[in-house]
Amino acid sequence: MKTYVRGSLIAAAVLAAAGICTAGGPLVDLESGSSLVSNYKAHRVGDIITILIVEESTANASAKTDANNKSEVSGGPGLGFLDLITDWGITTENKFTGDGRTQRTGNLNAEITARIVEVMHNGDYRLSGTRMVDINGERQLIEISGVCRARDIRPDNTIYSTYIADARIAYNGSGVVNATSEPGVITKLVNWLF
Repeated sequence: MKTYVRGSLIAAAVLAAAGICTAGGPLVDLESGSSLVSNYKAHRVGDIITILIVEESTANASAKTDANNKSEVSGGPGLGFLDLITDWGITTENKFTGDGRTQRTGNLNAEITARIVEVMHNGDYRLSGTRMVDINGERQLIEISGVCRARDIRPDNTIYSTYIADARIAYNGSGVVNATSEPGVITKLVNWLF
């Protein structure tokens, strides 16, 4: 009797679940991979992913050169019909000292939403995204592309830019502020000449 009741309860539960599935859709969508218990992460071409750009770079370089070259050539008095030539000598000396140093630091923090443009044969994703912001005539353009692994995408569908291989990140601006921050024509000419 117990097995009959247990079997009846299981059958009723299956039928009820089947009724729910047909009325409200399936519990698991085999095409998208989503279910009632799964988190949605981008995994197909066209899916959107948010990239958290956190880039810091510092470069230092220095060079120092010291060169010293000294040459001496001399001769004695002439003999025979060249006896009118007296002792002679030439001394040349070349010295060069050079010193150069450069230092560059860059930081970029931004968020940009990109698309998966290709799912590669090994399961990695090729990403590409562009964001343009235009404020009071100042235009800022952020572009990013690269390749990421599916496992590096966080549960909230974001990824840090440091996890993107072959990353190409461009941040460009144009407008009045950018134009006034560039050196003038005369300064550019002087720098070009010297």
